[in-house]
Amino acid sequence: MATWKSPATSPVERAREEHKRRTGAEATHCASAPGTWVLIGENVDHFGGVTIMGLAGQRVAACVSPRNDDVISVHSEGPFAEPVVGETSLAELAAGEIEHPWLRRRAGLVQHLISRQVISRDATGLNITVVSDVPLGAGLGALYAADAAIALALAADNPEADEPPMRARLAEICSANVAANSTLPLLRARHTVALRGTAGQINVVDYADNSITQAPHPAKMGVRIFSVATSFGQPYGEQAERLAEWRNFIDEAVANFGVTSLRELPENVDRVVEWVEARRDAGDKDAPDPATARRWVQFCETETLRSLATAKALRSRRGNELLTLLNSPTEQHDIETPDSLVALALERGAAAARPAAAGSSQAVVAFVPVREAEEFAETFAKDFEITEVGQGEPARLED
Repeated sequence: MATWKSPATSPVERAREEHKRRTGAEATHCASAPGTWVLIGENVDHFGGVTIMGLAGQRVAACVSPRNDDVISVHSEGPFAEPVVGETSLAELAAGEIEHPWLRRRAGLVQHLISRQVISRDATGLNITVVSDVPLGAGLGALYAADAAIALALAADNPEADEPPMRARLAEICSANVAANSTLPLLRARHTVALRGTAGQINVVDYADNSITQAPHPAKMGVRIFSVATSFGQPYGEQAERLAEWRNFIDEAVANFGVTSLRELPENVDRVVEWVEARRDAGDKDAPDPATARRWVQFCETETLRSLATAKALRSRRGNELLTLLNSPTEQHDIETPDSLVALALERGAAAARPAAAGSSQAVVAFVPVREAEEFAETFAKDFEITEVGQGEPARLED
């Protein structure tokens, strides 16, 4: 194994060439979007919490062109995985006949863009070519970057495609599609940051008001950032049902208390537990165990506080405090995380390490002092997959 690096040729150039090779015509529009990485707070969006994310240097490119029929022809390729090539249609999507998860995700995105009136209802036949430099399984949101690039390429004729309101709308559409047409866990902040983030900064997404602000990048504090995993090449979805159960419960609690988010509910932990106990006393078999409910809400509350403290440490440039926060244990939860790999990264020289996205990735993000970074990467490359997470730029049109 070796430290994985993006090819010298940009994914945009390779996507254009592949699109022309397989369709015989130039792409109408191309766009690219960055991978994204989580600093902290990946599972608190439904709670109204704070998710802090960065833009990765690795990118995904998408090129599109119309067809004269109703076929959606897809070609997707990237590192460590076999290309996905296939044809489908919106009719097959409506009938539930698309078996391949990536084809369903691509067709679903087209349908959502049509239904939200971002693209024409006549755009039912499309050629879509995706070339990725973001490894699947690295915890860098490869599929989310592809969503963002495809959505932006398809929306390129809209004069407001580069305006913040449209970018926010595209992010929401991408996330709605994943919720409807993917069995993988959804992390909405990835779409938000890929489409609306700021280069050279860390992006702070506050779901209490859906705002996105910035803080200084950790690289300015003398560290290099790496993604480490046992293997690259496959998305991780084994805990999708557990995460969905957790998030659905939070949504039910929000609706019950008539609040915008549980974060704004005073004494939220105790009040939610009392509500669950009342449901169980009334014979509601779908109500979770009160101890589990307490654990879920307490985790969201404390993780949000850690996210806020992390943003404060970044903005005040207190590097030691930042690393302490990243290394501090989280509240008990029911999610399986790669704790042994986190421990190994710390043992081998990382100043801080944490799961790349608890519950939706088995990779680890490691923050390594600059002087130890080369040795760290060389050591891990002997028996793990590793890639450096450089600083990236938000999604952009490449026409």
